[in-house]
Amino acid sequence: MKIVHCTWSMVNKKMLTIRQLYPILRNHQKLSERRSPMFNQGKVAKFMAYLMVGLLVMYLIGFSISLALIATDVRNMTAYEFMYAFLPFVLTLDFFARFMLQQTPAQQVKPYVLLPIPRYTCIDFFIIRSLLSYGNLVMMFLYVPFALMAVVFAEGLGLTLLFLLGFYVIELILSQVYSIFRTLVSHNMLYWIGIIPLLALVASPLFFNADWSLTVSLDRLIRGYAHLGSWICNGNAIAWCSMFVILGIVTAINRRLQHKFVYAELSREEKAIKVSTKQSFKFLNEWGVIGEFLRLEMFSIRRNKNVRKAFISANIIVLVLSLVCSFSSVYDDLGMVRFWLIYNFSIYGAMMLLRIMTFEGNYIERLMMGHHTIEQLLVAKFYFYSAILLFPFILMIPMVITGKASLLMLFSYMAFTAGVGNFLFMQLAVYNKQTAPLNQKFTGRTMVENSWIMIFIEILAFTMPILLIKIFMVFASENTAYIILLAIGLTFIGTHRLWLGNIYKRLNKRKYENIEAMMATR
Repeated sequence: MKIVHCTWSMVNKKMLTIRQLYPILRNHQKLSERRSPMFNQGKVAKFMAYLMVGLLVMYLIGFSISLALIATDVRNMTAYEFMYAFLPFVLTLDFFARFMLQQTPAQQVKPYVLLPIPRYTCIDFFIIRSLLSYGNLVMMFLYVPFALMAVVFAEGLGLTLLFLLGFYVIELILSQVYSIFRTLVSHNMLYWIGIIPLLALVASPLFFNADWSLTVSLDRLIRGYAHLGSWICNGNAIAWCSMFVILGIVTAINRRLQHKFVYAELSREEKAIKVSTKQSFKFLNEWGVIGEFLRLEMFSIRRNKNVRKAFISANIIVLVLSLVCSFSSVYDDLGMVRFWLIYNFSIYGAMMLLRIMTFEGNYIERLMMGHHTIEQLLVAKFYFYSAILLFPFILMIPMVITGKASLLMLFSYMAFTAGVGNFLFMQLAVYNKQTAPLNQKFTGRTMVENSWIMIFIEILAFTMPILLIKIFMVFASENTAYIILLAIGLTFIGTHRLWLGNIYKRLNKRKYENIEAMMATR
C-alpha cells in the first residue's frame, strides 16, 4: 500500500508519461487479479484455458504441416501465395474466436478514470497492451511451421521474415477492428448488422471483376489474396504503407471510441423510472412469494441492460439454430442433429443460469435476510427456465415434420435439459461469488467464465445427454434410449424441491463468504 501511495503521489506532483505509467498499471492489473475473491477458482480456470489453447496450438501446427505438404505440390502459385490465399477464411475464424478470449480496453479502465492521469493515457495503456497481447501470436503457430517447411528453403530468409511480419501486422489490424466492433455491439446489439459490410469487404474479390462487373468466382477470391501475399512478401512499398496506415487509422478510431463510451457511461444521468400503478402478470399473485420472484425475473430481463442483452442473445441463437437445423441440409447427419438439439435446449442455461446469483449479487444481502428467501428464488428460476424451453421446442417442430428428428427425441431432450441440465447449472448458485453489473457495459466487470466449476458444468451439460444416448443404444433400441433419457429428466423435475433445498442448505452454510465476495466485486 505504501508503494501504491507513493506512486500516485508522484502522479499528483507531475503527470507521468505512458512509458512511465505502463509498468505501474501492469503491476496493478496483476495485483487486482491476485486480490480477487475468484482468484483460487480462477487459477484452475486459467489452467484449463491454457490447456485448451495448447490443444488449439497443436491443431494449428498439424494443419500448418498439412498445408505445407499440399503447397509443395501446387504448381500455379508459390508457397507464400498459397498461404495468403487462405487469408479471408482465417481472418473470419480468428475474428469470431476473439469473442471468447479478447476483452476491450474499456472493460478494464474503470478503477483509473478518476485518477489525475491525462485523458487518454489509461486508454492508451490498455490499447498498447491489447496490441502486445500474446493472443495476437496464437495464429503464428499456423504460419511459422508453414514458413519453415515450405517458404524458407525455397525463397530465402528475407522473404520468409516479410511473410511472417505481414501476417503479424494483419493480426494487429484485426485485433483493433474486433475491439471497435465489440465496443459498438456492447453499446447496441443492432451494430451486429455491421458484420455484413465487414465480411463483404473481406470477400470483395469474390464478387468484382477487374472491370467492376459483378460475378461470383471463388477462384478470383483466392487469386486476389494470393497477389496480395506476393506484394507483401516481395516488399511492395504501397502494400506495406497501406497496412501500416490502416493499422494507424483503426487504432486511432478504437482509441477515440473507447474514450467516448467510457466517459459517456461514467457521466451519464440516471433517467427517472416511471413506476406503473397497474400490476403486471396478475396471475402470478396466486403463487405467493415464488410468484413475486417470477415477476422479478421478468422485470429484471425487461429493465436491466446486461440481463436483457444476454436473454435476447440467447433467443437469437435459438432462433437461428432452429431455422438452420430445420430448413438446411447442413446438419442432416443424426449425430449432428443430436448435438445441435441439446445445444439449442441448453443455450438458456449456458447464457443465463451459468451466472446464477451474479446479477443478484447487487442486492444479495437483502435476499439473505429473509427466511428461505433464496430457496424460493431458486424455485422461481427453475420454473422460469424450464418453461422457456417450450420456445426452442416449438421452433424445432419443423424438424419432426421433415423427418430429421422424432417427437420423442424432442420431448426427451427438453425434459432432460429442464431436469438434469438445470440441476447442473443451478449448482453454481453455491459457487458463484462475483457480482455481474446490471447495466454498466463498458466500465463494469466482464462476465466471462472465470471458474473451473463453470467450465466443467458447461461441458458436462452439453456432452452428457449425447454420451448417455450412445451408452443406452448399446443395450437397447434408439427409442428406448430416448424413453430412458425422458424418464431421467422427469425424475429430476419431479424431485426439484429436494435438490433445490440441498443447494439452498449448502449456500446458507457459506452465505457470509459469498456476501463478502459479492460486495467486494460490485
